[in-house]
Amino acid sequence: MNEIKIHSFKNCSNKILAIIPCFNEQKYIFDVVTISKEYVDVVLVVDDGSSDNTAALAESAGAMVVRHSLNQGKGAALTTAFNIIKDLDFKAIVVLDGDGQHDPIEIDNLLKPVLNENADMVIGSRFLEDSAKIPFYRKIGQSVLNVATNLGSGVKVSDSQSGFRAFNSKAIKFMTFNETGLSVESEMQFIAAKHKIKICEVSISTIYNSTLKRSPIKHGLSVLCKVLGMILVHKLRKDAIRTHG
Repeated sequence: MNEIKIHSFKNCSNKILAIIPCFNEQKYIFDVVTISKEYVDVVLVVDDGSSDNTAALAESAGAMVVRHSLNQGKGAALTTAFNIIKDLDFKAIVVLDGDGQHDPIEIDNLLKPVLNENADMVIGSRFLEDSAKIPFYRKIGQSVLNVATNLGSGVKVSDSQSGFRAFNSKAIKFMTFNETGLSVESEMQFIAAKHKIKICEVSISTIYNSTLKRSPIKHGLSVLCKVLGMILVHKLRKDAIRTHG
């Protein structure tokens, strides 16, 4: 992994950062970075072991790029990004995917509750308004993961798996992940519950225009297993607090 020097982020106290974790997204990453730069001050792309031109295209679009030599998973990519910026003083950050699924034009809508101090973390939800364009199998899988994550964490949201999110400086400091894969969004809800991070949701559009990289069934089951593990840890922690409290 190449290193980004801290001084690269000098004078960031009033700036907004976009973090884009990605893997083999050369088809979309240039446009995602280019449009994102219209709404934020700095774009940080974490290239999670891509074998294509993702990193070069992101850099040519004006992003700062850090690379994993091997594919480690979305959670690992976000861990890398948050470790880089955690001790810095960005005004806010927004996280979005690099596959063109999220529309960077909606970044401002996600940031408003954070910048207005109405929320510590904002989730872009695909289900607050008309979700007719979302494939049926995705709706079913998302519903199962929503129920598990909401019940397990005690924090209720309509789209627990959304990767389009915004954070203020308070939330950023607590975003330390154990999950290395796609269950990292669910983990954020457990973190929010533990540290009393205030969450709100805003409606987003979603564009399903890319070829599936993985079986949705295997993906859903994998995330569900991880969420069930988080629920167990969460319960054991609460039981320990009651026992020793």
